[in-house]
Amino acid sequence: MVWTRANRATLTMAFGCCIAAATLADGLAQSPPKHDTFSAKTVNLRIGSGQDLKIDVFRWSTDEERNVLLGLLKNNNDKALSEAIQKAPSLGNMWTNEGLGYTIRYAYRDALDKGSERVILVTDSRFGAWSGQLWKPLRAAATADYPFSLIELRLDGTGGEGKMSLTSTVVADETGKTIALAAYDAAPVLLRSVKREPGPSK
Repeated sequence: MVWTRANRATLTMAFGCCIAAATLADGLAQSPPKHDTFSAKTVNLRIGSGQDLKIDVFRWSTDEERNVLLGLLKNNNDKALSEAIQKAPSLGNMWTNEGLGYTIRYAYRDALDKGSERVILVTDSRFGAWSGQLWKPLRAAATADYPFSLIELRLDGTGGEGKMSLTSTVVADETGKTIALAAYDAAPVLLRSVKREPGPSK
């Protein structure tokens, strides 16, 4: 075959396209996944206060995943609920001042009045488990001793606050179709300086 200038130009262009495609694919593979990030600081705890909490949610629970946990809670099947949380897929992580993070097994968000937002997250273990010092509220709470942790965040455009299952009962919220904290307004604030952090999804 006689290689003409046109042949060489075509081959060079094809080779260049291959290199560009490979570079783009490599860049996409190395780019961080889109996710939602929140931060907060713990307060009003006898053990665990002053901790910096970082939350990475890589995806939110599907309707089917929410309905499974909601149904178990409505049927007062605490043991099955705890087992279902343990077996649920990993949706993200929560990081405290401990060296290891806590796996998020349930993640839900919905809009509230005046542009505010509610975020509900459940981990498969109690906060403080990695350090051997379980977080405890300032006063003994008359709630179930859950083997998991649920936090409920309320945010607006400037920031927000959060509360936990340490001091509140976990109930079925029929309106929001989610598990949530009972009597949120009456529960003590355990998370201050709650805010949504800028991240890859923004």
